[in-house]
Amino acid sequence: MYFRGKDIDGTDILWVEPKYFDATKRREFEKYLCWLIEHRPGEAECSQVTVVLALSNVGLTEADVDFVKYFINLFMHYTADVMKKMVIHNMHWLLNGIWKIVSMLLSEGAKKRVIFVKNKEINKHIPEANVLACCGGPDPYKYEA
Repeated sequence: MYFRGKDIDGTDILWVEPKYFDATKRREFEKYLCWLIEHRPGEAECSQVTVVLALSNVGLTEADVDFVKYFINLFMHYTADVMKKMVIHNMHWLLNGIWKIVSMLLSEGAKKRVIFVKNKEINKHIPEANVLACCGGPDPYKYEA
């Protein structure tokens, strides 16, 4: 999870790549996510963020349902003013069941802020130059801890 670039409205982007998550370290990821939100760019101006959930090459074995619930619960209930929208890129059809479970926990307003896109559809929300290679874009950036 890391900030990089801006969406089409100039909002900072928080990139999330679950394929790198280690379920045995979920508590650490949860703490890091909270830290990122508290120290987000432009925090002084009560800035919002666009969250991009990059799900290319993520299947059921990499899907940590508890973390996904925590993630969405955090953004939809505790920091609802922070998340402008969540763009979910290339969600595998096997994960639709997880989304149906999670979506039952969300209000209609929250569901409207969750956008599912495939490949180049992401350019409706993120300028092509800011799309990372993991989502089919030209930006080769890879976060290294």
